Amino acid sequence: MRILVVGASGYIGGRLVPRLAAQGHELILMSRTASMLAPRFPGATVVAADLLDPATLPRALDGVEVAYYLAHSMAAGERGFAERDREAARNFGHAARRAGVSRIVYLGGLGDDSANLSHHLASRHETGARLAAHGVPVTEFRAAVIIGSGSASFEILRHLTERLPIMITPRWVGTRCQPIGIADVLDYLVGALDHPEITGFVEVGGPDVLSYGDMMRTYARLRGLRRLMIPVPVLTPRLSSYWVNLISRSRQRSPGRSSKVFATRSSCAIRGRPPPLASTRFPTSRRSGRRSTGSTATTSSRHGSMRALGPVGRASPR
Repeated sequence: MRILVVGASGYIGGRLVPRLAAQGHELILMSRTASMLAPRFPGATVVAADLLDPATLPRALDGVEVAYYLAHSMAAGERGFAERDREAARNFGHAARRAGVSRIVYLGGLGDDSANLSHHLASRHETGARLAAHGVPVTEFRAAVIIGSGSASFEILRHLTERLPIMITPRWVGTRCQPIGIADVLDYLVGALDHPEITGFVEVGGPDVLSYGDMMRTYARLRGLRRLMIPVPVLTPRLSSYWVNLISRSRQRSPGRSSKVFATRSSCAIRGRPPPLASTRFPTSRRSGRRSTGSTATTSSRHGSMRALGPVGRASPR
């Protein structure tokens, strides 16, 4: 199958490409700077294109059957990121329809559309809707914190826990979340190729619903660290993002990006009681192709959220 991966240089995309290559697919990788990706993935075709420049997209999409859309624009800065994401998704969805792409697989963020979402999560949901607006079927996986070495959200949690014996914690530390291991996310993304009938959004998460504070305490226990957290309810999301940026600046290239993800008071967990995942098969569950009403709740049992960590606080090898 001829597959396009948009965002192959990122955390998820860089791990997805080898999985797809191992299955013998013909891979097209799209990047604004093709010279950076070509040495990393010599078996793939790298095409230079820019999501914000529609004229560059047809060449990347030529002959593509399925496109993985893993791009976002927060790396370019917080100011205007939502509008950039909207424009990029609109351009890509339109170009994909004209190119005859049969499906788009998109990785978004977990959270109820009706909830008080952060700007980042609201933008993730809107991106999925813009991709689907031009008629190409979209399978949108919605995941919360992805547990694995290198994941920006997880690395912030890890770094805060490693660095601070005593933490003055903002309100979002009590937000409930349903983390998922990186290996399971990849299973879902690759497994989507075998299930073209599943469209709309698919909520994915591990078996544990935890607060961010729970995750930090679990990490500390696995690392043999003693940590004290002192909640400060008056610390607003904006102030808390400054706090995260200050503490994690030395280890994160773009700490502000992930700190904004945490700045929400709404739960980021799957609704209802989902069935377990068996290998890469999708479970039988409620689903709908209508983006306005449908959701699929699924869960993963191979790596149980924080249990995906090894003894030194990194993702265990598969």
